[in-house]
Parts: sequence; structure tokens; C-alpha cells
Amino acid sequence: MPIFVKPGVRKNRIPYVFLRRLFFGVLLVGSACGSLATDEFVDDAAIKSSFETRLTELFEAGGLTTGAAISRQLRNAGPMDPPIIPEAIVPAKGSDTVARARAATLVFGHLYLCDKCSKHHANLAGGVVISPDGLVLTNYHVLDFHEAITFGAMTADGVIYPVEQVVAASRAEDLALVKLQGAIGMAHVPLAGNTRTGEELFVMSHPDAHFYTLTKGFLARKYLDPKSRVPRLQITADFAKGSSGSGVFNTSGELVGIATSTNSIYYDENEGKKDNLQMVIKSAVPIETIRKLFTEAQP
Repeated sequence: MPIFVKPGVRKNRIPYVFLRRLFFGVLLVGSACGSLATDEFVDDAAIKSSFETRLTELFEAGGLTTGAAISRQLRNAGPMDPPIIPEAIVPAKGSDTVARARAATLVFGHLYLCDKCSKHHANLAGGVVISPDGLVLTNYHVLDFHEAITFGAMTADGVIYPVEQVVAASRAEDLALVKLQGAIGMAHVPLAGNTRTGEELFVMSHPDAHFYTLTKGFLARKYLDPKSRVPRLQITADFAKGSSGSGVFNTSGELVGIATSTNSIYYDENEGKKDNLQMVIKSAVPIETIRKLFTEAQP
């Protein structure tokens, strides 16, 4: 999607890194790296390498949905009939809330080939599981890659799933809902009702491949994007490139938004060069927009 730019403000989409799936039926492949994103020390290099290696193995085994097929589905998808989603248990506020959000946060992305070698590389971002059978929310732009070979997702404990299909999407809202192949009993989070300005929030995301980074802040305001006129949340919890598609949660662990873009505000601009960074605006797709994706599809 086009990037809105005005003097003194630079808007950045949040690029991402990718992961991959497992053969038919059950896709539980945790072993080699074990729990890749524990609460102790996260091995970022191992997570990326595991995503690339395992998704490549699955792709070469055959049977995965191709990147070209996902691209076609993305462009043809619209809103869907409301899915039947079992209610997720909302943990008490505190560490359990963060643990639940972390368990439902995916390293999500695609494999691609560079022009320098024959190895598959991963372009990675985030996604959030909202049902035990593998319905996942992410950004539209996270899926919008023509060069993608295949798409996949990896959980915090190293289980890899392929993306089976795009079930709903909105380019204007920068939102997509996908289904993971073979997913059963996945950790997932409930959708919040709505949010209020001043509400405390946290983000679990992968800024620049710093996987499972927790940041906290507040809902600064709700606003309409100046160009697209779509609703957005402005939050003070940090995120950056690589965080696209990751979840914004309230203190009850409910999903209130999806991280989507940043705007860097500079005080000076001389000969096209921006200087004296003052503030970075972090924007998210609001829960109201997410729920709108589940409106009954028109015949």
C-alpha cells in the first residue's frame, strides 16, 4: 500500500521476517531447537535459522500452499461470516497475562530466494492466534509479496505450521485473517470489546528480529488516517520494523489491535535530509476494524 508522507513526517511500514510448516496432518516439529523463545534468554539467530530450515524442509517435501496461491487468495478475499471461536480463558493480570499473549504470538513470514545463492531465506513479521484451530490475524502487507515461495508460522516453543489459506482480508484496513494447516489446540487470545484513550496496553512483537520483545504503554488516541481515512490506534508502547502483524493487548490479555506502521517526526528538513528526531508515532489496526472483518459476507 502507498506510504503517506508529509514534510517533517516519515511513515514506515514494518518489514518482516519469515517461517515455515510441516508435512500433512499434525505439524508438531519442536525438537531440535526446543523452546526457542523461553522466558530466560531468547536466541534470535536460532529462531530465524529454525524457521528457514524447517519451512524449507516442509516445502521441499511438497503439499504446501504456494506463495502465488496465497497472493491470489489475498486479492480475492473480503470479509467473512463470523467464525465460531471458543472463548479463550482470560488470565489474571500480571505475568500470566503476558505469558498467554506470548504463547499466542507467532513468528510469521515467507521464504524467498535471493540472487546470490540457492538457499531459501526468511522474511519475518508477527501474527496472533485467535482460535485453537489456527485462525491467525496479521497485516495485509505482511502477505503482499509476489516473490514469496510459501508462507508459514512458528510458535514460541518452536512448532511450525504452514499457512493453508487466506480466509478474509482488507487491503484498505491493512488486515488479513489466515488459517494454519493442521493446527489443533493452539494457545490463543480473546478479542477485546473496545478500548478507551488512556487505557494501559502492551505489545508482544519482533522488532528487527528481536523476537518476543515486550513493551508497555497507553492508548494515546484514536484517529483517522489522513490519507486512507481508516481508523487507527495511536499507542505509546514501542515497536519497529519486523513488528507488523503483532498484537496489541490490554492488561486483561485481550487483543485490542494489530501493530501496523510508524511515523517518525523530525524538527528539521534541509535539502531533503531530515534531522532532529522528536517523536515516533506508533499506529495499530483497532479491534473495531478487526471485528468488522467478521461481518457477514455479501452474496
